[in-house]
Amino acid sequence: MKKQTGFSLVELMIAMLLGIIVVGGTIAMYVTTVRGGTNTINSARLNYDLDSVMQIMVNDIRRAGYWGGATVNSLAVNNPFTVSGTNAGIQISNKTGEEDNSCILYTYDEDGDGTLETGEYFGFRHNGDGIDMRVGGAFSDCDGASWNNIIDSDKVVIEELSFTANYKCLNVTQNDPEDGDCAGHIATGEKGVETRQIDILLEGEVKGDDEVTKSLTGIVKVRNERIFIQP
Repeated sequence: MKKQTGFSLVELMIAMLLGIIVVGGTIAMYVTTVRGGTNTINSARLNYDLDSVMQIMVNDIRRAGYWGGATVNSLAVNNPFTVSGTNAGIQISNKTGEEDNSCILYTYDEDGDGTLETGEYFGFRHNGDGIDMRVGGAFSDCDGASWNNIIDSDKVVIEELSFTANYKCLNVTQNDPEDGDCAGHIATGEKGVETRQIDILLEGEVKGDDEVTKSLTGIVKVRNERIFIQP
């Protein structure tokens, strides 16, 4: 009869070490897989949220200056939705406490009745970690109450939102690089025609995970040119 001697202490320790290595490798692979899956989900959420809000901004800003009263024989200079100043047009500013050029204000004839009404003042602004959209309120007011958050700030943090206006005056052959609109380029009483483009920069990250980030740029070619008489 063969004597059963079992394993020695050294053999047991080697077996345990090998077992720990195998289990540790399995756990590491599991953690890596879970982390990779989480990053993929976070990245997908960030891409979806930022792509969606960028598309909303581009599509809405593109409508700036639309006027239901632009019918046959109407005068484009009478368009109340392209007036420069505190009543209408396009203005870029910022909410108090936010970075410069992080708020855009504009108008368009939403109901097509040809009249500028309180509910036809629109805009977007950077506000803390989120982005707000506005309907109503005073025109030149990035601090008013008629703003609503359009992004889930519990999931996505907006790091930067900026708007840059690029205007070109069609009445002159050359434009001052610092002032591409018609102001200062045409004489009093002359008709001004401006093409308008808004460049948008949007940057964000997943809340609690600054390794998942995204940066987007958008270009809005406003369809309604501004036509006016130089005062």
